Amino acid sequence: MQGRNGARRFRDPIGGDTPPAARTLFLLLAAENLLINYTGTAMNVALSALVGDLHTSLTGVQSAISLYALVIASLIITGSKLGTRHGYRRTFSLGGGVFALGALITAFAPRLPFMLLGWSVLQGLGVALMSPALMAMLTQTFTGAVRTKALSILVMTSGVGGASGPVLGGLITSFLTWRISFLLGAGITLALIWLVRRTVDSGAFPGRPGERFDVRGVLLSTTGLVLLVVAALLSGQYGLLRARQDFVVLGHTLLERGGLSPVPLLAGLGLAVLAAFAGWELRLVRSGRDPLVRVTVLRNRTVRTGISTQLMLIVVPYGVLFLVPVFLQTALGFGALRCGIVLLPIALGLMLAAPPTARRIGRGRMTHRAAAMGAFVCMGVGCAAVAVLFSPHAQGVAAVGLALAPGILIIGLGRGMATTLTDLVQSAPERDEVSDVTGLFYTAGYLGSSFGVALAGALMTTALLYTFEAGVNDSSVLTTAQKEWVTRTVEQQLQITAVSDDALRAKMTSRGITGAEADGLVRINARAREQALTVSATGMATLALVGWLMALRLPVPAGTTRATGPGREEPST
Repeated sequence: MQGRNGARRFRDPIGGDTPPAARTLFLLLAAENLLINYTGTAMNVALSALVGDLHTSLTGVQSAISLYALVIASLIITGSKLGTRHGYRRTFSLGGGVFALGALITAFAPRLPFMLLGWSVLQGLGVALMSPALMAMLTQTFTGAVRTKALSILVMTSGVGGASGPVLGGLITSFLTWRISFLLGAGITLALIWLVRRTVDSGAFPGRPGERFDVRGVLLSTTGLVLLVVAALLSGQYGLLRARQDFVVLGHTLLERGGLSPVPLLAGLGLAVLAAFAGWELRLVRSGRDPLVRVTVLRNRTVRTGISTQLMLIVVPYGVLFLVPVFLQTALGFGALRCGIVLLPIALGLMLAAPPTARRIGRGRMTHRAAAMGAFVCMGVGCAAVAVLFSPHAQGVAAVGLALAPGILIIGLGRGMATTLTDLVQSAPERDEVSDVTGLFYTAGYLGSSFGVALAGALMTTALLYTFEAGVNDSSVLTTAQKEWVTRTVEQQLQITAVSDDALRAKMTSRGITGAEADGLVRINARAREQALTVSATGMATLALVGWLMALRLPVPAGTTRATGPGREEPST
């Protein structure tokens, strides 16, 4: 089949008759997107190896992971704007180069500071530049049903990359070294950049260099987003409202234990800074100048509602998929690789649900609103299944996998159905507003992942402390002094993860608590931990209901059909 320009056209995996250059571009960008998301989760399974090889502590490695997410979330809007001004291909190539450089520095890192520079800062910056650019290039390359499927597959690669990270990362770390992951990441990224530059000519995605860059907007947006993400990260350590320990900065205690947590203060300050950012951007628009992001795009109902729905679609699965590994590692002593195997059903569910959902939407047999609402239903049911069906007494990965697989698989199906929301939001703005919407959409996604973990951790720690303290106070084998010491110790040391039985028993042994008292506390801790998982997963299911109500507000385009019965359709209203 021949196209207008005489170039041969053929059917490809994303559907429709697609020019070879467009098909190649899609495959290259999807591959890099998968790699980006793999990098974001692969090191979660290599914590022990990183601690030993970099001569650091677990807290230091966790700080590097947190800083990586913080850099991306705070700079994604800036990266999107740079793509508009200097060209998407150029920005993607620059981001890929920075990403590869960071990977090489990390691969040969002798100490933690090198990893902080290479992975957390440089690779985080590279992702902030690449992600909006690749999304914008695909949005402008494809149209109609083909774009729906292309963007759905792109989002699917994000889920597959993130889900495969713990398994592949664990295999590479176990049999080779974690450094191989970064070496491969650098080599693959450089190769993909070279191929993209050969596939796409420099004028395909031209920039719009013009007046002075909005530096004040960058500072305000970055500061506000940093404060929000830091507040989310600290919620597990300090609590959402009441501080579980002193908040100390540079040796000075700013907030005392038992008083107000720093989380609402930092979050409130972050929202205030973002409000100032929005006001500044509106001022630039009114004066005819070029803002960092045109917040006026939020007046578009599809964009506004789609971005808020996207945030909730990320919050729920990230929350419950944080809870499951915590339970497996603390209650059953699973290693990270075994946890990754148990979580594999989410990738399977995503791959099963995403393609048919995109096809139905592309053919007009389903609306984006129906897909988003169906995604929330699946996520809510999956969270409830995790809360009800997990077996704390199961032995071995097979038994635990069977207990958790239904819930995790259903959550994966929800994530698959949610992939088409990207197409709805990206298709809503005018062509010159695509980068603005892309930046806001990606920001919502990264904020959603941080908030999901924070809310799940807050629910878990609150339920855990309440149940544990109630069990200790009702104990008939502990003395009053022992009860006070145990409660105070657990409350001060509990951060965003549960306390394992072995850790609790070792702490008690160091204080001379053994025998019946120790056994009783271990039983209390086990019951409290299981109850906390149930409460937290139920809380995530409740948030899925909130998201379903938000998805109800998504508009249905005029002329879209909806099913009214088997084989029957009628125009939507």
